[in-house]
Amino acid sequence: MKIFLLLLYLSVTTFASAQYVDATDAQKKDIIAKMTQASEGLNSMQCAFTQVKELSFMDDKVTSEGVMYYMKPDKIRWEYTQPYKYIFATDGKNITLTSGDNSNKLSAKSSKLFSSIGTVMIGGVSGAGIVDSPDFSTQFQVGKNDYKLSLTPLKKEIKDMFSAIHLYVGKSDSRVQSVELIEKTGDKTAITLRNIKPNIAIDEKMFSN
Repeated sequence: MKIFLLLLYLSVTTFASAQYVDATDAQKKDIIAKMTQASEGLNSMQCAFTQVKELSFMDDKVTSEGVMYYMKPDKIRWEYTQPYKYIFATDGKNITLTSGDNSNKLSAKSSKLFSSIGTVMIGGVSGAGIVDSPDFSTQFQVGKNDYKLSLTPLKKEIKDMFSAIHLYVGKSDSRVQSVELIEKTGDKTAITLRNIKPNIAIDEKMFSN
């Protein structure tokens, strides 16, 4: 029985470690080049998303859904629709937070915290300014159908919030498919993008209200 359990443990461990392998230097350069090219060709995007939050003090997971809008270079709107309504939007200059009928607007420059959150959100969606940024130390790994990029924050404002950020990038289009945020508290947030519609017309007013 002990031998069987040992073999089972070894097989599971081997399978888990085989899912992603460290990229070679040549593969790293190729991944960055492809993601940069994909980012340069992405002017706008709309998609649905599912967010799963794991809280360190709870066994249950909290699942939310919504719609995300992005416009190059620094406009993004995360609109949560289920189970509650909440909006985080930035037009690059100001950040708007809306919960129910209450809306607050603040300057992106005046709040390093929300500015850093915006940077992470935009980089997580487009890959722009985050993959080869000096604000992160990045480990590249190669899977069967995607790449896994594990980013360790170096910039204080981001480092104070997140201990690690994982990007999962599809091999077929070199675009981010999902993002995993590991907070300093131990909480984890996984966001999966669905029904992605690139380069569609979006009203810029959506990012300021």
